[in-house]
Amino acid sequence: MATGLSFIARDGELTCITGPQGSGKTTLVRTLMGFLPVGEGFVSVDGELLTVYSAHAFRTLMTYLPQQMEALKHQLTPPVVPEAEADEYAVWGALLPSVQAEQQPEPLSSEEIFRLAEQTIREAGSKPILIADEPAVRLTPELTQRLIMLLQEQTAQGKTVLVASRNPLIVSQANQVISLEFKV
Repeated sequence: MATGLSFIARDGELTCITGPQGSGKTTLVRTLMGFLPVGEGFVSVDGELLTVYSAHAFRTLMTYLPQQMEALKHQLTPPVVPEAEADEYAVWGALLPSVQAEQQPEPLSSEEIFRLAEQTIREAGSKPILIADEPAVRLTPELTQRLIMLLQEQTAQGKTVLVASRNPLIVSQANQVISLEFKV
């Protein structure tokens, strides 16, 4: 993780955290969201101190696009409602954890990843902060451009947009670039 880091992510701007793989981009994003404690220093949102204890309240102000978009896959299809006459064991068996090994979800296509990102951003409504962790990592260049347009729409609405990315297209469009480099 980077040390001695200080920056302000402003409303109406896209701030990009960049650096080589393993430099701490995701760790920093998780810290900024309050999932990890700050080792030294502090994180504040609108002047209020963010801690692991207060983070839940702050996260209600945030929209998050995770690096593993498969975590949002359930948003692509409406939930299946079991029929009233369905076998009770079959219904509960589908809902409860199984002792069988869980299968890894099928990877999403570039189009599905973009659709999920677009849907998540659109459903965010008035949340003032958008945080994305490597949102274009598996997108085509065309879909990356469309994602950048979505991010820019959010900044035009006055939202604070914070993106962790190594993608040169995203980095080039940022109002502010925070570079994390390995310290030897």
